[in-house]
Amino acid sequence: MTVSATTVGAAAVHRNALWQVVQVCVVASVRLGVAFPCEEVILAREGVPGSALIKSPLLKTEFLLTPLTPIAGVESLPLRSENSSQLWNRAWEARSKVSTSLGRYLPRSAIALAVNSRTERSQDQFHIHVDCLAAPVEKKLALDGPKIEGPWRPFPRELMGQRYWIKAVDKSDLETTNVIGMIAAGLPQARRVLHRVNIVVVGAELADARPGFYILANWERSAAEDLMDHDCTSR
Repeated sequence: MTVSATTVGAAAVHRNALWQVVQVCVVASVRLGVAFPCEEVILAREGVPGSALIKSPLLKTEFLLTPLTPIAGVESLPLRSENSSQLWNRAWEARSKVSTSLGRYLPRSAIALAVNSRTERSQDQFHIHVDCLAAPVEKKLALDGPKIEGPWRPFPRELMGQRYWIKAVDKSDLETTNVIGMIAAGLPQARRVLHRVNIVVVGAELADARPGFYILANWERSAAEDLMDHDCTSR
């Protein structure tokens, strides 16, 4: 079967389109040694999940990171396992591709990873959106975000009209950060409605200029993606 970027875009009309693209990428990687139509394919090995990185066909700077196994979304139990942190870390590493697509360097605080809830997503294959963070959100997090790692707490200001819980993570990468497991363990009210949870992970500068992250979660009827700026304006 011949697959092009146009095919990838056209496939978006149904909820299994992303999974179908992933399968094509895996076959291309195994048989031909190329990732196309994906940007990158990492095959699974013992204890380490496989993943595909896909350029969004209709957006200038957005990339999607998705596992090579069928996993529906944020509510899926396998995503609470420790090795799922590799998926988040690979999504974070893809931020350099966002900068390249934009044509200029972006600081870690300008990049977001977002996962929409079951009610807000368009695809039933788990995927992490990687793109620019909306500038107003970046400014509010810089002013009012916690500067040291601690328990979950309500963020004191609305972000694009929505309330979020926030937690700082004092690490420079996400290699050992089980994001969904952390939400399920630390926010019992979220664990009860995981299918409704929206997640945003943002690069942050913590106390003493240490690189870290903010993890944001809510379970409102809004998409995590709303905190992103897919046009990367004011950048």
